[in-house]
Amino acid sequence: MMHIRLPLPAALRQRVEAEEYAWAIITSLLLSPPVVWAVWIFAIAWTSSADRHQNLSFAALFAVAVCAAPILFVSVMVRNGRIGDLHMRESRERYIPYSIAIVGGFICALSFSHIGADPVFYLVTLVTIAELALMLVGTVFIHISFHAAGMASVISATTLMFGFSKGLLFLPLLMLVVLARLVLERHTPAQIIIGALIGVLTPLAIIAAFALLM
Repeated sequence: MMHIRLPLPAALRQRVEAEEYAWAIITSLLLSPPVVWAVWIFAIAWTSSADRHQNLSFAALFAVAVCAAPILFVSVMVRNGRIGDLHMRESRERYIPYSIAIVGGFICALSFSHIGADPVFYLVTLVTIAELALMLVGTVFIHISFHAAGMASVISATTLMFGFSKGLLFLPLLMLVVLARLVLERHTPAQIIIGALIGVLTPLAIIAAFALLM
């Protein structure tokens, strides 16, 4: 935890530190990649000029298959004592949830392709699958900030698909999640920077490849 150096009585200082710690935990949970991706795709569906009702159903499929399913699995495992907590501090605890999300992503991609959904939903799903695959590999070999990677991927993909001004709207959330991870001492600055770079570059590669194939 990042200690606060304030000229306060010990009891009051401990209360301030405890409150900051709670804030960082809540921020990490609310701005975790599954939650961010679910909110992101619903925002895209809501602001789309096409059939909003249909787009919201596409977003709901994505939210359930890619975001809610792994969270539900983790919650059950935490309750059964198989996983320590929702943060999944042990690398081995992340293998199955990430795999579930990747499978859910492929189901969404196939469904969107078959139904003929707006290409933006297909792109969002491909970006998410790529990010999840990198997270799964990264869990085995290296330790980086997946929170930073997830938020940075949203900023990068939104900028590429909808313009710089739209992507910039998510920048404060990236700064917030970075601060939370530092406060909790879950990552070093270098791990956060690497995660953010992966998050920025992955949508660029996916969208560029998609454009070439189309």
